[in-house]
Amino acid sequence: MRVLAADLDAVARRMRSVDRVALAVHEQPDLDAVGAAAGMLDLFGQLGTPATLCVAEGELLPFEESMLPSDAVARRPPAPGETLFALDSGSLPRLALDLGDWRGEVVDIDHHHDNTRFGDLVLVRPQASSTSEIVCDLARALELTPGRAAAIALYAGISFDSGHFRHTSTSAATFATAAWLAALGVDVTAVYRELYERRSPGAVRLEGRALAGMRTVADGRALIAVLTRADYAASGAADHEAEGVVERLRAVDGVDVVALVKEQEGSPRVRVSLRSSGADVSALAARRGGGGHVQAAGFEADESPEEVTEWLSSALARLLSTASS
Repeated sequence: MRVLAADLDAVARRMRSVDRVALAVHEQPDLDAVGAAAGMLDLFGQLGTPATLCVAEGELLPFEESMLPSDAVARRPPAPGETLFALDSGSLPRLALDLGDWRGEVVDIDHHHDNTRFGDLVLVRPQASSTSEIVCDLARALELTPGRAAAIALYAGISFDSGHFRHTSTSAATFATAAWLAALGVDVTAVYRELYERRSPGAVRLEGRALAGMRTVADGRALIAVLTRADYAASGAADHEAEGVVERLRAVDGVDVVALVKEQEGSPRVRVSLRSSGADVSALAARRGGGGHVQAAGFEADESPEEVTEWLSSALARLLSTASS
């Protein structure tokens, strides 16, 4: 018999009792956020509870067409009387949603260690590989089985946030959950190809520009790569096609921390992705209003790419000097 932790049991019981639900994910959602949302939409559907994923206008949801029901996404804040289930977001301000003057119950479901525990009901498990893995735990607590489309989305979320089962957050429970989803009909080879092998020529050219211009800092223990708007234009790549470049940087032998500085259209001007093999980059990101995991974090800034790169060079030198002392 499966023994449920108190927080998991409490959220499962709340899911059975709510009347109307709004789901929300963090700004600039990734595949874990989308996978978790797809899983929760499926579970609420089986419970007979109306549920909608609410996001701000202009927010891009990766793989929205294939992973989310077309009638389940709304570009609006939660409606009065809806319970808000916040997924994969470390804090309320990070939601991809303008709550305005909305007031209501918030259920916080997340796996980031720096989550501010902002919900009226909180299910935060930093040891989990992903929020999608936590949603699978909720499904089993509810004694429900995700449908095939939801199972695919949940598997994709786990694969993405665990670095395809490479990150230190990957546990025996993660593999057991992936096996459970595979048994539900997920074609794991097809998911891998869709996530990691279907890249456009522009995306490959963009990666080449990032790698060609990478620079070493902190006595060679850190790498910084910069992608400007000119790089996107020259390569013919879309903004979202920089995904994965930072992981390529991390593959360089002898490097402890890598950073990818991406210039964006509009404000904020720059978005930074950080990865490490041990140093706490979430603490560094928090200094600039960002956050994330110990070994994978990020932040945004309105400075130029050159100014952010200069700040990072000094900050990484200090971080790695402290980490080695």
